[in-house]
Amino acid sequence: MPRLTLLLALLLIFANGCVISPRRTVGSTTGGGGNSEFSLSASPTSQVITAGASATYTISVTAVNGFTGTVSLSSSTASSNIIASFDTTSLSGGSGSAVLTVSTTSATPSGNATITVTATDTNNSVSQNISVTASVQGGASTAGASTMGALVSAVGSTTQAGCTNASASANPQRVSFPATPATHGFTATFAATPSSSSMDASLGFFSPAANLQSPLSSLIHFSPAGVIQVRDGEAFMTTIPYVAGETYQFRLPGNLPAATYSVFVTPPGAAEIPLATDLQVPSAQRGATTVTGWGILANAPESATISVCNFSLR
Repeated sequence: MPRLTLLLALLLIFANGCVISPRRTVGSTTGGGGNSEFSLSASPTSQVITAGASATYTISVTAVNGFTGTVSLSSSTASSNIIASFDTTSLSGGSGSAVLTVSTTSATPSGNATITVTATDTNNSVSQNISVTASVQGGASTAGASTMGALVSAVGSTTQAGCTNASASANPQRVSFPATPATHGFTATFAATPSSSSMDASLGFFSPAANLQSPLSSLIHFSPAGVIQVRDGEAFMTTIPYVAGETYQFRLPGNLPAATYSVFVTPPGAAEIPLATDLQVPSAQRGATTVTGWGILANAPESATISVCNFSLR
């Protein structure tokens, strides 16, 4: 009799449409994570920013299990001298992306600052957190602060002492700085050292054209074929071979108004030679009037790295 009573009670519950749902778990990660409705990711997860400049991160939401709802975005940071803002705070249809701009001031202390991004489906009380890092350089001194090198900014020039390294399969490494080159252009100098003779790594600048997000130009490419390539518009030209572990000194004069640049290199133990002159910048950066930073990206082989040292822009 007790079993019959229990069975009748269960049938009554189902007949009235009552369903008991499991409680969703909310996660918190650095770089990406997910729940039963959507996953959340950031690219890149870390950037170097000169105090007084800003940098952008792409925050992406990807639907899971057919989710088609609306996700709201918000951000927070413990630093009162850092402002984080989105170009949009609402993503509909279950998936989408937003640009997070992290702005610093001259009073922002040097060191690493964490910005937490929260994505929320308010209708179902589901949320997900991720964190991105801003490595501020050249700001107010902070005891014990760790940076990747000192950036010294002056009118018309920017210099970075030390090295920035990019590992294969990692996010692009970006060094942000505010610079408006003179009408005659600018000249960048730096040293690059590939760890492998079959690198797939690119170096370039972030120069936003009107109404466009600033992409990495990838002007110089260490190719898997063991040669250095330079970009001419949308194509690459093969120049000289490179050797793993050797350091190559580059000089890159650029003219933003003319949308052209040239590349010179000094191989180890040799004199400077021109790789190519009067090259066209990529179409996405034509019309740009400022340089907002430089970056490096290593794609392969696994465990390989490329190191860029003593960057200067004048």
